[in-house]
Amino acid sequence: MSTLAISVHLPPVGELETSGNGSSPTDAEMAEEMQARQKFLDVVSPFFKSLPNRPPHRSGNVSRVELLGGGVWSQLNRYLLLVTVDIGEPRIDQELLAILPPGSKVSVVGAFDAMQTWTHAARPRPHSAPRSAA
Repeated sequence: MSTLAISVHLPPVGELETSGNGSSPTDAEMAEEMQARQKFLDVVSPFFKSLPNRPPHRSGNVSRVELLGGGVWSQLNRYLLLVTVDIGEPRIDQELLAILPPGSKVSVVGAFDAMQTWTHAARPRPHSAPRSAA
């Protein structure tokens, strides 16, 4: 098994992303960013959910999909998709690009094999809200 890393950058939406200044977002700006993120999730979630459930092939079979999103208000349009596959690289990037808005950029960073994992035995921390840029 290997993990395919795919970078996704959507076109900037709203004042925070177009200006790159997320240090003091207003409530309206934060709402606009979260609405854009939800719209993205509404588009891609059915596609990502379908990947592990596709009929088996000789290679490129997906067993897990994880989506990571930018955590700074002015970067909520940036994502990293981690796709666990058996062997090979399915052309998920091309399928994904076809359903995203014009101007989106999708690129395969590469396929990576797990080498070692480090964990902390402390209580897990909940996911936090996006933070302001420093």
